[in-house]
Parts: sequence; C-alpha cells; structure tokens
Amino acid sequence: MSITDLKPEINEQALQYQLLWMRRHLHQNPELSWGEYETSRLIIEKLRAMGLEVKTGLAQTGFYTDISSGRPGPCLAWRADMDALPIEDEKDVPYKSQRAGIAHMCGHDVHTTVAFGIVKHLLTRKDDIRGTIRVFWQPAEEQQPSGSPEMIRDGVLEGVHAVYGMHCDPNTESGKISLRPGAETAAFDAFQFEIDGGSTNHSARPHRKPDAMWVGHQLVQNIYQFAGRMINVLEPTVVSVCKFNAGNALNVIPRQVYIGGTVRTVAEDKRDYIKDYLKRLADNLAELHGVKISSDFGLGAPAVVNHPTLYAFAKDYARETLGPDKVVSRPQSMGAEDFAFYSSERPGLFIRVGTSNGPATSHPLHSSLFDIDESILAPSAIFLANLLIRHTQSDLQF
Repeated sequence: MSITDLKPEINEQALQYQLLWMRRHLHQNPELSWGEYETSRLIIEKLRAMGLEVKTGLAQTGFYTDISSGRPGPCLAWRADMDALPIEDEKDVPYKSQRAGIAHMCGHDVHTTVAFGIVKHLLTRKDDIRGTIRVFWQPAEEQQPSGSPEMIRDGVLEGVHAVYGMHCDPNTESGKISLRPGAETAAFDAFQFEIDGGSTNHSARPHRKPDAMWVGHQLVQNIYQFAGRMINVLEPTVVSVCKFNAGNALNVIPRQVYIGGTVRTVAEDKRDYIKDYLKRLADNLAELHGVKISSDFGLGAPAVVNHPTLYAFAKDYARETLGPDKVVSRPQSMGAEDFAFYSSERPGLFIRVGTSNGPATSHPLHSSLFDIDESILAPSAIFLANLLIRHTQSDLQF
C-alpha cells in the first residue's frame, strides 16, 4: 500500500520490522479460544512499556487501551481477535506453528499484530486525534459462545460511538482493501442432534429394532432439502451438516447417531423460524420411527452489517489515499464473524485487507496451508490508524 498522508517522521520500515517479528512469534505460538494468555500477556507488556494504561480482565483474556489527545471528539473503537484454530499447520516455512494441532489459519495473529501497529502509529499522531481511539483485543472469535458478547458485557463499548474491525482476505490482492455496504456476513447458528434407537441391532435384521442410522440419514436429507423450499431463494441460506458420528462395527446397527452442523442466512428474521423448523423435523421423525432425538442449538452470531455512513466515509478515504484501483467492492459472504455483536450495538464497519501476492498466500481461510503476504503489516496498520484519525476529525452523523 502507498500512504499519501503520512508525516515525514513515520518510519514505516522500522514499524514493519517490529510487526513482522510479532506476527511470526504469534504464528509459532498459537493459543485456542479462551486460552490466549501468552498472547494477551505479550501485547499488554508492550503497551505498558510504551507508557499506556491497559484495562484488563474483560472476557478473561481481553483488554483495551485508549489513545487520546485530550481534545473533544468521538470515541472510536478498533477490534482485534486473538485465538487460533484446532488445525495442523502444514506450511513449510520457518515460522510455522510449534504447537501440534493448533494454528493461526484464520489470520488472527495478523489482526492482533496490525492492531498493535495501529496503536504505535496513533501515538506518533496523537495530537491529531480529536476524541479518543480505543483499541481492544478479544478472545474466542472462533468458538461458540464467542468472546464478543462477554467483552460487551464487561464494558468494552462504554462511551464508544462507532466500532471498526478487519479481516485478512486471501481472495484480494495485497495492497487492496475490499468493502461492502450493508450485510457483510451471514448470521450463524449451530445445531446438534442425538438419535437414540434404544439398543444396537444386527445388520441382518434391521426390521426388528428402530434403526437410528436410517433415521439419521433421513434427517440429514431433510435438512439439506428444506432451505430452498422453506426459505425465499432471494434470501441466501446455507445449511451444512459437518458431523455424522455413529457405530464402530460393520455388522452392528448402532444405538446412537450424532449429527451436527451450521445454518447461515442473511435473513435475520428467519433464524428462529429455521431453528423451530429443524426441531419440529427431528421430533416428527422421532415419533414416526420410534426413536428419541434430542436437539441442541448453539448460540451463534447475527450478520455483520456495515453502517452506510461509515462505509461511504471509508470508501472515499481509501480511494483518496490508496487510489481508486486499490478499493474493491466485496460480494456478500456467507461466513460468520462475531464482530456482528459489536455492529449490532454501535455503528460498525468491517474491512477486508488483501493479503495475497501469489499461490502461497492464496489458500483459503481455515486451510492448513493458509499464509499471508507479510509486507502488508505496517502499511495496513498505518492506513487504518490514519482512517480512524480522519474519522475523529470529521463531523460524521449517524
């Protein structure tokens, strides 16, 4: 990225060196949701070493710091997430994860690092801030229930007028950002069913006992068919069964079958309807076939909705500073993001930062080969910090 409104004293190269070390350190030492103790300790120590006060104890490992010139103005917030995924890192790089079965395959090490870079840059332009900019780090974006509701409960949005966040985007070329007005992601909910046939049965005589496996297959088939018939096709809805566990022997019909998956929809008002439909579907199959089916629906997240004023402001600023060719219109995503809880409470904007510069950095999110073009670290932090400063200087109306 090229930044046109930097002050001469900003040493982007020195910042890049610091952020590169941090990103690689975090990538080698990932931590799962609700266990980000080393990650938070590292960032907190570095923030305090710069003379900043840090508010800790939010959602266990969450924390924030405020940067202000003391001049009147709005309070803006920038959010970063810290947790990794239970995935093996299969890249052949010197900074690959050193923890078996745990890796930053969704880029949260990058989000944590860029947020730290935002703080570093904000401090160099502290006198230009009108109001306060709060940068905060949250746990457990990848798990349900996730960390943002607890961060909100513990006061991270108190006094905040608007909230921003980012995500790595391996589908977008490095040096570009992508934005979308309105719904950025889909709402997300999880479901699990346990089917109990009462006992196991011989595979040669399935008619003698309720067949939990057969009922499970019927349930899955009905789950996959309902979206296009019960939900308007103009309101995209994706249902995926991701777990089907049953049995250990080839000649024994198992007593129990476990099924689980996710529902994603842009129709916020249909979330309760979908859960109710799946529950009734399971109950009806249970009654029809003489089995017991227990249903469990996990707390998900609403859709991330980008505020139109923030979207227009950020798009214009990015075109002005990065150039029109560096700002990409983003299609609707059916992925989920717990930033949605913040954008449900305050005007919000979620920005995708391009991280792809070739095949090695174009693997999709959650791939065991995921990686980024690390040259974007300092430029992204500088651009995003300057965006926040410009917001404090602007008379945006919500």
